[in-house]
Amino acid sequence: MIEAILLAIAALYLVEYTVMRIGQARMRQRAVRVVPERWPRVTVLVAARNEEANIDACLEALLAQDYPPERMQIIAVNDESEDRTLELMCARADANPGRLTIVSTVPENSHARGKARAIAQGMDVASGEIVLLTDADCTPVSTWARAVVEHFHGDVAVCGGFTVIKARDLLGSMQQLDWVHLQTLGSAALGLGFPVGVIGNNFSFRRSAYEAVGGYRAVPFTVTEDFALYQAMTRNGAGAVFPCSREALVYTNPCASLGEVMRQKQRWARGGTENTIPGYTLFIVAVLIMFAFTLAPFVSLTAWAVVWSVKFFCDLLVLVPSFRILRMTGQLKWFLAFEFYFVVQISMIPLLLLNRTVVWKGREYR
Repeated sequence: MIEAILLAIAALYLVEYTVMRIGQARMRQRAVRVVPERWPRVTVLVAARNEEANIDACLEALLAQDYPPERMQIIAVNDESEDRTLELMCARADANPGRLTIVSTVPENSHARGKARAIAQGMDVASGEIVLLTDADCTPVSTWARAVVEHFHGDVAVCGGFTVIKARDLLGSMQQLDWVHLQTLGSAALGLGFPVGVIGNNFSFRRSAYEAVGGYRAVPFTVTEDFALYQAMTRNGAGAVFPCSREALVYTNPCASLGEVMRQKQRWARGGTENTIPGYTLFIVAVLIMFAFTLAPFVSLTAWAVVWSVKFFCDLLVLVPSFRILRMTGQLKWFLAFEFYFVVQISMIPLLLLNRTVVWKGREYR
């Protein structure tokens, strides 16, 4: 009986990931790039809180974009930093007159809190037709802005993008594969018409789509504010794409410790409780395959062989195309280690959800 259940879970996982592979192909067909006849004015927004170690590299990468500089507004929002973040922002602005605008957040009475408030107040002075968001600990490639804008044609009003961890050790490599895996599923699900996830440090939208839902001040607060805005805009009819593109890539730093990874997972999981039925389905199947993966070796050789083979095959089925596009196939040397890392971190999520307090950037959210 138990063996039959485990084999059924493996079959379910195989079906789900085969469908996800179809979604990947559909997203590639939809997310084509078209060079505009005239480059639209864009605003790049980056919110920073206590990011003195990262903000300078981030702003340098934004100022180095190959987008026409006269058509790009860069806004850096200081979110009540207690270190040298604001000082470093101002130094960059002074060295690049007219190219970088500095905004400091002020208290307000609205749904917007934390980063959402910082972005909302940055939007108050934004002038771009298209808005590109990234984080202060990120460095977009030089083609990022141009490649993202080339996706905004037809009905496209929202664009997700891939962010890759800068892997320097085993823990960083595990996070790197994990992020590419999650973003691949988010991209594939959108290819099937289901917006189940997006990452806020590589997230763009038309200003009109943002204003149509009232922006962050009208969207109910969640600790994953980017996902909440993404859901609000797509539910409101905004066309969306989520391309896997090397030219629209953003790099970010890994969590420094396993404890930091778990705190990040807790925040994502807490925000994920606001997901859609397809999103919940992906999570439930992930939990089931984790259960099967762990139990199969103790049930029978057949169950062990089938469950592990299906798990490895399906994950490679969706990961390999993304790593090829990103020209990172060499990182798949960590794949087997990642499979066990995946099982451990998925098994921790239900426990993480028991703690309703999320600590992020030195602030507590409930």
